[in-house]
Amino acid sequence: MEKIYDVAVIGAGPAGYNCAINFAKQEKKVVIIEKNNLGGTCLNCGCIPTKFLWQVAKTKQKISKSLEYGIKANIEQINFQDIITKKNRLIENLSKGILKLLTSNKVDVIKGVASFKSNNALSVNTEEGSIEIVSNKIIIATGSTCKTISNIEFDHKKFITSTDALNLTDIPKNMLVIGGGAIGIELSSIFSCFGTAVTLREICTQLLPNEDSELAGELAKVLARQGIKVEVACQDTLKDVDNFEKVLIVTGRKPTIEELNLKNINLSLDKKGFVKTNNYKTNIDNIFAIGDITGKGFLAYTAEQDANNVAENKNSIDPIPKVVFSFPPVASVKDVNFDSSYKNIVYKKSMYLSNARAQIEGERTGFIKVAIDKDSQKILGAWILGEKADELINIVSVMIKANMKVQDLSKNMFFHPGLAEIILEAIKNCS
Repeated sequence: MEKIYDVAVIGAGPAGYNCAINFAKQEKKVVIIEKNNLGGTCLNCGCIPTKFLWQVAKTKQKISKSLEYGIKANIEQINFQDIITKKNRLIENLSKGILKLLTSNKVDVIKGVASFKSNNALSVNTEEGSIEIVSNKIIIATGSTCKTISNIEFDHKKFITSTDALNLTDIPKNMLVIGGGAIGIELSSIFSCFGTAVTLREICTQLLPNEDSELAGELAKVLARQGIKVEVACQDTLKDVDNFEKVLIVTGRKPTIEELNLKNINLSLDKKGFVKTNNYKTNIDNIFAIGDITGKGFLAYTAEQDANNVAENKNSIDPIPKVVFSFPPVASVKDVNFDSSYKNIVYKKSMYLSNARAQIEGERTGFIKVAIDKDSQKILGAWILGEKADELINIVSVMIKANMKVQDLSKNMFFHPGLAEIILEAIKNCS
């Protein structure tokens, strides 16, 4: 059976389903093909379930600290199975929402495995049989999967992926986490809060290897105070591995390309197997790639921006806020030209301890560091460790995109008492 479309999208994660909807709004005939559940890594085994478990852990922490406010509360034994069931129900509801968005925009949804027959033809294996899709434009948005380390295979019992960790029904007594990036830190923080004895190992000299060293150093101290054993510059991450009930390996991602039959169309890949692109275009005129499969972003919102850009035939480059959901969270954002265009940069900090709202909420740990171009007084970046860092970083991101300068803030009032005042104080310290 052959079906003809204007646009065919392979993969229904944030890149794929947003891309399909954007093209459909242009009155294109669109099909989206997904072999698993709608929502991709973000919804099913990434952002959403991780942040749900983080929120549960944060609630547990709040209850534990309630005595500071004169409220006596005891936490009964945690039923982790109930938490996982609730998490799965949330994912299911959100997945239904994505399906509704796609169908309401008249996007055809096919569950199956797509592979290339030619530059404009796909073979899709479904439970009902094979379908041939012919399309003028094909978008590859198949995402990425967990990558392991040398000599270790995931058995999904002792040696586990982040997906496995998010589906555990019992809290491990102890866990070795290999990889000090965002995923490793988040899952270490979550399971430590639930009572797991966590050891976190990173081969580089700091956690978050590509992040500001001061921020990473302070985060390591915060994790250690919470009982997590942090080891950086660790060359033998598998030492004493037999002492751990679970070994969680989160050392990066690899492209999901195995089933696409890309050799059939001679699509160009880089050394790591990600699809090579230039403004989302591959080496084949009618085939594009967006999201994780390009090896560039690995973030749901950068994937969504890719989806918007490829549908609108543009290539906007915006500041990218980054957040790690530890306790408290850390976040950062920089001007896209931060490392290349500015030579005279001033850095200033403001502490949570000096903020009235932080005192009220009992969240005194942390700081906000900002960067200003001394010559133009333009706001260039911010690094935050502290309560609501995940929300506060958006304020600075907007400031950077709007090319705001220090003096522009004199025209704005910040609500008091609010955590955002720490941003204002830090920036004013630069003047």
